[in-house]
Amino acid sequence: MIRLFKVELPPKFEKISIRDYSSNNIKAFQTYLANTNLNSLFECNQVDTAVSILETHLNRYHDHFFPLKTIKKHVSFIYKPSQESLAAIRAKKKLHRKFKAKLQKVIKSNCGSCNVCNKCINAHLAWDEYRKQRNLTNKVTKNNKRENLVNDLKSKSAKNDLKGIWKSIKIATNTPAKTNTQPNVDENNITAEIMNKHFCEVGPKLNATVPVHRNFTYRDFLTNSTASTLGSFTEVSSDKINNYILSLSSNKAITDQLPLRVIKSILPIIIHSL
Repeated sequence: MIRLFKVELPPKFEKISIRDYSSNNIKAFQTYLANTNLNSLFECNQVDTAVSILETHLNRYHDHFFPLKTIKKHVSFIYKPSQESLAAIRAKKKLHRKFKAKLQKVIKSNCGSCNVCNKCINAHLAWDEYRKQRNLTNKVTKNNKRENLVNDLKSKSAKNDLKGIWKSIKIATNTPAKTNTQPNVDENNITAEIMNKHFCEVGPKLNATVPVHRNFTYRDFLTNSTASTLGSFTEVSSDKINNYILSLSSNKAITDQLPLRVIKSILPIIIHSL
């Protein structure tokens, strides 16, 4: 019996927007900063003012040199198809279109699905071909999911990421999220209100037991030394700043907009200003 059916589509991609920190954009930003006059920074008497001017100058052209771009990513790593899986899905869609075309010829012929004429036989053959490819696609997809899960668990095990391992297992097993259910509270259980009342009363009870010295002020607890404890400032060279910034991990964020790897690339240009 020939039936109409729906083909299961592969999981859709999720579109996200990210900044385009490509090497060409970074080079263009370097060229711009190299041709920019930063002498106004040396004329500032306040360090905070100079830092504010430098950040404003860098952030002003950040959106111009590093525009937003839209990329596609899978909703979950486990559904990321391999080349073999994509080829199987394309073949399944092709055979489905072929079966639909044969089925339309059977419907237009008004033979009543006699299963004897050439059109019905061809439709049955197309259905058999599609069914074999569908089963093969499901098998390849399952193996692909299994490989993705194993590779993800191996990488997280190497990093000793136990939290990530459990997260991957929950995704693979479709474990539902836990719901916060309120337990049955009776008179023998300690409720949240009792706990809150107890800790709210701790402060006043301790305060009542502490003796009050009304004849003392905070000046009586300070030392009478008038000597300055601030020594001389240590000179900071540009080499020290350069080595310190280069020693930081590129995954860290020290500004709100510019990533650290971009700052490292433009460091030779702005190092004297720093």
